[in-house]
Amino acid sequence: MKRLPITLTILILAALLVPAMSMAQEPVACESNYTIQVGDWLSKIAEKYFGDVLTYPAIVLATNTQTDDMYTFIANPDMIEPGWTLCIPSADDAATLMAMSIGTAPEGLSPQELANATYASEFTEDGTSPLTDGVYSEPAAPGSAAEIKVVLLPDTTAYGQLNGEDVAAVVLATDSGGSGTFYYLHVMVSEDGQPAEVASTFLGDRVQINSISIADNQIVLDMVQAGPDDPMCCPTQQVVKTYQLQGDQLVETSSQVVGAQGASARTLEGTSWILTTLNGAEPLPDTTITASFEAGANLTGTDGCNRYGARYQVNGDQITITPGMSTMMACPEPIMKQATDYMAALESATNYQIQDDTLQLLDADGNAVVTFVAQPSTLAGTSWTVIGYNNGKEAVVSVIIGTELTAVFGEDGTVSGSAGCNDYNAPYEVDDDGNISIGPAATTRKMCSEPEGVMEQESQYLAALGTAATYRMEADRLELRTAEGALAADFMAAQ
Repeated sequence: MKRLPITLTILILAALLVPAMSMAQEPVACESNYTIQVGDWLSKIAEKYFGDVLTYPAIVLATNTQTDDMYTFIANPDMIEPGWTLCIPSADDAATLMAMSIGTAPEGLSPQELANATYASEFTEDGTSPLTDGVYSEPAAPGSAAEIKVVLLPDTTAYGQLNGEDVAAVVLATDSGGSGTFYYLHVMVSEDGQPAEVASTFLGDRVQINSISIADNQIVLDMVQAGPDDPMCCPTQQVVKTYQLQGDQLVETSSQVVGAQGASARTLEGTSWILTTLNGAEPLPDTTITASFEAGANLTGTDGCNRYGARYQVNGDQITITPGMSTMMACPEPIMKQATDYMAALESATNYQIQDDTLQLLDADGNAVVTFVAQPSTLAGTSWTVIGYNNGKEAVVSVIIGTELTAVFGEDGTVSGSAGCNDYNAPYEVDDDGNISIGPAATTRKMCSEPEGVMEQESQYLAALGTAATYRMEADRLELRTAEGALAADFMAAQ
């Protein structure tokens, strides 16, 4: 990793370490020592000693105050090595260190109050996102099944002073129902004992927040963003940015690239994947297994039979996945067994690595239990076969037997294919929020009499394309929906 400029290094260390060092002139007392083992990560150790995975900064700070050479200074909590000795403070000292590491919450800006505050949003209908327990959601469009979801990220709150006023700095992530996950930095003050937003700024799409702090009248943000050659799914460029509050605006005052994270340390948050191998074997024919690592540590997807949910936690290249609820649909026994094996493989994963567009989950012995390929995030370059379309009579109908409706979304902004009798093409436009517009369509001029209803099907399908307002891809499925949320057309990936 490149060296940070000296002034920036001092700023970051001051933000992280000076409050804790002021706890005492002498090193923090170690109630016990712990030697890091293979497969350990700091949050796991924190849970063992304090019952809370989020208290790992106390172990870092306690260890870093020690003067004995037996302790290794922890410069990056995500990069620890077997054999290092950690200082484990008492529970009381850990609580004190945690309070000092993030600053003291001013009245009206406690973590609970921030998790139930109202924030500005570019994505919601009225421009706000009133959180409840750190989450807010609303339909992407009236009547739509797709949702806009806003999440207050855990462990991304910093307290301090900006322009002489006590503030809290927090990071929110928004899933707009499209392909991106968008991150924003917000500054909050206390007004009449309640959080009130002063300013916010966009941080990026599918970035990873390493740390946030306030020092010397600036917000210091360590994050990972997409580098010049990175796909949007897999950012690797580590940067440290500073922001100042100027009036009602957050202004970026510096941005320093400090290195590129290796493949194993790339962020999972905001990425979607399709399974290619399970315990070394390809998935069963006609089954698709997916995984979407969402903001807020939620993992969702399909196990080839049912939809599932899980929680995930990462620390460097280490991962823990805890399965949750799933739907209860019955499938043939081989598919049910594959689903059971898949969920067991997720639960056995201890590490992950990303190389280009491939994700592998590894068990404790280093074996790849699951391998995925990145889910395409854009329509351009994809080909589809229609399995259902809206006939304009408030019904979604299947394709007439003996006909095939197709859609090929070209890189040139044109969608083309077969409408069942004639070939067609139409211009299309999409954006990062999952919005789409198609048409008008042009077709060849053939007339087909068989099978019965083929010409009516053609006109209804092309009309349905013209009503599309949003799109959503997952694995081998594509849905186009109207502005009201009704299904316009349903596609399967072309073989």
